[in-house]
Parts: sequence; C-alpha cells; structure tokens
Amino acid sequence: MSHNNNNDLKADLEPLIDVHTTGTRNSRWKINKKFKSSGLILKRRDSKGYQEKCGRIRLLAILGAFCFLLIYLSNLKPYQHMIVRIPEDDKNLPGPKDNNTSSKNYSIVIPGYNVYSPQCRILSLDPLASDVMRLFSKEDFEPCAKKHPLTTIEQNFDDDIAKLIYHRGFKSKYLNPDQNQIECCYQEITRGGSNATADDKYNLSKCVYFDQSIELPSSIEFILVQCKGFNGKDKEKKRAKTVYYNAHAIVRRKENMQKIFDNFKTLYPENRPLSVLMVGIDSVSRLNLIRAMPMTAQHLYDTGWFELKGYNKMDDNTFPNLMAILVGYNQSYSYQECNPKAVGNLDKCPFIWKDFEKAGYVTGYAEDEAKISTFNYHKYGFVNQPTTNYFRPFALAAEKYLKIKYKSSLKFCLGFQNYADFIYQYALDFASVYKNDPFFGLFWTNTFSHNELSDPSSMDEKIKFYLEELDNRGILNTSAVVFFSDHGLRFGPVRQLLTGWLEERLPFIFIWLPQWFKTKHPEIVQNLKINRNRLSNPYDLHMTLKHILELSARIDPLPQALSCPECQSIFKELPWNRSCADAKIDIHWCTCTVYTTIDKKDSIVKQAVNYVVNYINVNLDTNARMPNNTKPLCARLKLKSITSAKKSVNNDVDVTKKNLSYLIIFDVSPSNAKFETTVEYFPNFLTRKEKFEITGSISRLNEYSTQSACVNTDNLKKYCYCLKHNGRST
Repeated sequence: MSHNNNNDLKADLEPLIDVHTTGTRNSRWKINKKFKSSGLILKRRDSKGYQEKCGRIRLLAILGAFCFLLIYLSNLKPYQHMIVRIPEDDKNLPGPKDNNTSSKNYSIVIPGYNVYSPQCRILSLDPLASDVMRLFSKEDFEPCAKKHPLTTIEQNFDDDIAKLIYHRGFKSKYLNPDQNQIECCYQEITRGGSNATADDKYNLSKCVYFDQSIELPSSIEFILVQCKGFNGKDKEKKRAKTVYYNAHAIVRRKENMQKIFDNFKTLYPENRPLSVLMVGIDSVSRLNLIRAMPMTAQHLYDTGWFELKGYNKMDDNTFPNLMAILVGYNQSYSYQECNPKAVGNLDKCPFIWKDFEKAGYVTGYAEDEAKISTFNYHKYGFVNQPTTNYFRPFALAAEKYLKIKYKSSLKFCLGFQNYADFIYQYALDFASVYKNDPFFGLFWTNTFSHNELSDPSSMDEKIKFYLEELDNRGILNTSAVVFFSDHGLRFGPVRQLLTGWLEERLPFIFIWLPQWFKTKHPEIVQNLKINRNRLSNPYDLHMTLKHILELSARIDPLPQALSCPECQSIFKELPWNRSCADAKIDIHWCTCTVYTTIDKKDSIVKQAVNYVVNYINVNLDTNARMPNNTKPLCARLKLKSITSAKKSVNNDVDVTKKNLSYLIIFDVSPSNAKFETTVEYFPNFLTRKEKFEITGSISRLNEYSTQSACVNTDNLKKYCYCLKHNGRST
C-alpha cells in the first residue's frame, strides 16, 4: 500500500463508523498501550556516544511506531468489511433547543444520542461494540443450487409478453444414468379454497407439455414446471421419474387496470401521482443493518435516502407493527375490529391499499414463509384476494414441490434460489410492469433475518444489488420507496445486552423520494432532515402514506390514525419534545427512557417479579385449559432467578408523588424461559401500600420452540410449558 502523504495514511486508518454522529473518531479504536524499550542504553558523554544513543532512540521510535501500526491494523482487520461512513447529523436545522421556542434557536443533536430532548433521549450505540461482536460472525453467501435451471422466464414489460425459456443444453445434467430422454410440462398455479381455507389452498391446472421455449398466455401469473426422465426404449414411460421441479412467478398487467388508469388520467391530467414501494425485512435493527449489511447501508447513505434514527416500534412483533402502518390500529383495536382469528374479518379491515385503489392505484403484496406470514400465522388470512397482484398462492405451491434448504429453521432456499429472491424479483417486476402508472406494493421477507443476528450478513451484496436495480430500471424516478423493518431481533443472547434492548425496539427505516418530487416539495425535504433525529413510529408512517394519497389530489382528506390521533406524517415536522406517551408507545417498548442498574436483590424488584410471575400463571390458568375446562394445559411457572434489574431515571420526577419504571429480566422453571418486563411501581406513602402494573406486554427472550405446542394463541405460547406434548409428559 502506498500513500502520497501522511494525511492519506491517516484517512485510510481513520475509523469510518461515527456512532456518535459528531465526526470524531470512535474511541473504541484507540490503542492506549505504551510501547517501552527494554534495551540497555549506555551512558556516553562523548559526541559519538550521544549520536549512537540518539540513533538508537530513533530506531526504537520507528520500531515502536511500526508495532503500533501493526497492532492497529490487526485490530481493524476483522471489521474492515463492516466499516460504514455515516453522514453527520445537520446541526443547523430549525427547532427549539430549550424552553425558548424562538425561531432563532436550533436543535443540536447531543453527542452520544440519536434523539435528545427533555422527553426523549435515545442513545447512539456502537454497532461494533465488543460485547455484541462476540455474538456476531460474518456469513458468506451460499448458492442454493450448483446446476443451472432447465427453465427460466424472459419478460418484456412494455408489451407484457412472457416466455418460458427451455434450456435444452442442460437437460443431460438432470438425467440419471439409465435415462436418455426428458419430458417437461407446466401447470398454472391459481388461488383455491374458500372461506376458512381460501388463503391456504391452491389449484394446479392440467399439465401443458413443451419441448422448446414458448410464450405463456397473458392470464398466467404463476407456474409449476415438472420434467420427467426416462429411457427411450420404455415407450409407455412406465419407469419415468421426476428429475426436475421449478416454479416461476410472473407479474402480469390486469386487463381491468388499464381502463382505471385511463379514467383517472382523464379526470386528473395535471397531477403526477407518486407511486409507493414498501420493501421490508423482518427483525433487522438500525444497528444490525450497519453491522450485518454494511454494503447495503453504505449504498443508502451515499445515494440520498432519508433515514429516521428515532423510529421506535409500537408493539412486540410483526403483526401489530404492520397493522399500525397499514391500518392505523394498535394490537387490541386490530383484534377488536379486524380479528384475524375469525374467518373474513381481515377482508373488512380498512387497509391502506384500499385507499390507494380508490385513488386509481394498482396494488401488490408478497411475503415469504407462507406458514408464518404476517396475516396467516395462527390467523385465517384473507377470504378474498386482498390486492391486485397477490403472491401467496405461488408461495404455497412452491413450498410444496420445490427442494427446501433450511437455515436457522427457516426456508432459506426454495429450489434454485433464495426464497427472498422470489420476493425481491416479484417486487422489481411489479414496479417495472406498472412503472408508468401509479402503484402501491408491500413486499416482505422473513427467511434470512428472523432468527439469528448474523444471518442477514450473507445477503448484504444481494440486497444492495436489488436496491441498485430499482435505479437501473427507472423505478426511483416515479416512486417513493420505504425500505424498513418492523423491529430488531426479539430473542437470543444479544437481547440480554443494552444493545439488544435498544435494537429490538429501533428497526431501520430509509425513505427514497424522486428528484422531481423533492424539487416540487422542498419543505418535505427539510422536514425529513429534521425528523431524522426526532422520535417517530409506525403510526407516523401510516399518516405519511395518507399524505402521499392526499398530495395526489385524487382523494378526499383521510382520517387520523385511530390508535394515535396525534401522530402525523413524517413529511411534516415532528414535535421536538415528543414523548412516547404522545406517540402512543407503551413504556415497555419506549427507548426514550434512561435506566440505571440497581441491585437485583432489591425488595421492590423481588416484589415486582413475583407480581409478574403470578400474572402469567393466572393468565395461563384462565385461558389455557382443556376443551372441557377441567384441566390446565400448561405447567405452573416458578421464579428461578433474576438476571438483571434497572430503574428509570428522571431528575424531574418526585418519587414521593410519581411512579417509577423497573426493567427486569428473570428466568422461570420448569421451562427455563427468560422474560423481560417493564413494571411501573406506584408508591402510596400515605397507606404504606404498593401497586405494580405491567406496561405493554412481557417479552420472551429465548425461543419456546415446541414447549408450547398445546396452545395456539400468540400471547399464551410465549408463557406456556405444556404438561403433555405429542403424547408424552414433559
């Protein structure tokens, strides 16, 4: 390595992750060890001896500097692939910095925080901190198949022609030694079933044979390809065996949509509606995006995407956080108004894509892992197809027939490619087919991120490719793109760290806006810069989608998010001194609170934990019983140990009058379940009585796997340790 000057060398060695966003070097990289020579220096008074002494000193200094550099580089090397340059937060953005709300004041982001106000202080932590890096390892991408597939799809998006390409040159690679002939056919995959099974069944048409590349009918969206190998001497093909399966998803223009597009263009010739593409990755925090997917993160920072560093989830898992975005409902209201455990209720729910359809948009939705998908895991899903283009029938058929390779208990490979590849390719094709027309699409992946901290790292280069492809296809010129997650990793060893506590609650979110839209709305650009360091949440994203619709002038003003009437579009400036209470985020999920570690043997801590364990047992005893209600299904839990205890810190709180929050992690037997809970303590110093209240829900920090197979309610599964399972006592 050569450098023109010392500044170049310094630039190369300077750590590039600025976790405090102050432009200063991360102190984690500093080497504090002093190098001292153990060599003997003779005391010489003559000039020659003095020169020799100086020479030795220079030599030792050079050797010391070399050793320092060597150790520095060796420490840096394991993380070189993870270094991300993060832009500094703007320091000249308007907003109050104290109680004086004069427009002359400015809101400066305090070093060490992503959000800083009297009501909310969200820490900025090092994504490469040593405690979390002990739990992380970079994973290489492993291809799903060594063979080239026999069939692929070639599609012209302009004229909507799709061809099934038959690669005859590869057929010999699929034949067994006793086979010399191959015969292929395809079946159309369509949605099947009705009522309770409508979202879990699919139909396969009669097999259509082909021996060369063919053009597919314009009505076909999904196909399953099957090839059988046989010996030419076996004329009746009695010994023919299936040697190849593949499945192909094709986005086709719906015939009825063109008329809708034309009608709206006639009604609103002056307006250019902004399309919306939402691309989500389950369980990826902001910090883990930087840690596990540095190439993707760097691309986002370098190409002008807007980030929200204070985006705080509002509930535990995917369903409530997406319902807040798509409907504006919290968990309890979602079950009250759209109970997914009752057939047909989700169809009645006012999903945001229905508003987009009313405004003349085409809609699409795709998600991998059919069994655990957002609207189907312990839920009935949709009786009627929810969006114009709907991926689920393909997912069900592909999971049935294609070879599956599991990673971290998830379907990482589906046939010849990653399951996630199907989703991202479908998203690209959906946006390409409708590039010149308004669209709304939600595309969600679970299979490479849901279960392990390190798993997303294997997909870094691929995700970056798909983001670049959005630009290459011209999609970024017409669309607002929301690239986001629902929450961070919710279980595993990392969750017992401060980093893990924050990461679970702070998913990543980046937003892209086309240049023409930014030119037309400079106030939105300014507000997004301001909101980068403000507390935001899924309800705000819901209101942003409604804001986009209102800007199209194709629809009347839409109502506020029902579960958070004060929440607003992130295209508007969010309140500087916003609290979690203002944003309708329960204390248990709130990252604004500052906690201090306390003695886990504290009497209040013990009382609080006993209160929580009793709460869980009462819940299980009441709601987890045999059908005849005579016997309990789950074992009674007992406190095993308290792992950690923290207490909220608020200098403005008078503890004789106000409540305090306790954040406690504890283990129970016989399940060895590890729980995290936030308990509010209400001291009553007049009557000498205490009151505890659990805020939000109780988090399960380790997996329950099959421990809770005897119950099918999400809330009970994390608590239950089945007394009997698979005919065996546990």
